Amino acid sequence: MSDITEILRKAFLAGVGAAAEGTEKADQLMKDMIRKGELTVEQGKALNQELKHNLDERLHGAKEQKEEKKDISSILEHLSDEDLKELKRRLAEIDIDAGEDDID
Repeated sequence: MSDITEILRKAFLAGVGAAAEGTEKADQLMKDMIRKGELTVEQGKALNQELKHNLDERLHGAKEQKEEKKDISSILEHLSDEDLKELKRRLAEIDIDAGEDDID
């Protein structure tokens, strides 16, 4: 009878040990998941900030280009006919020079 009691005792202790081990593993797994989740959130925040920064730069650049276009347009509107002819002549020279570079 004592052999059966000893076997039952060991089986019970093994079950308690398995439950304890499972609880420890589950606790460690939960901690790991929380840590990974926090890292993912932080990385997401950093990526979001980078995307916002890039968008702000692009929008600012587009706004500056639009303002430059307006500035050039307002300058051209106030040129005399003679000044416009001179500007066209100079642009044609630049275009010819650029075409010569393409040939080389």
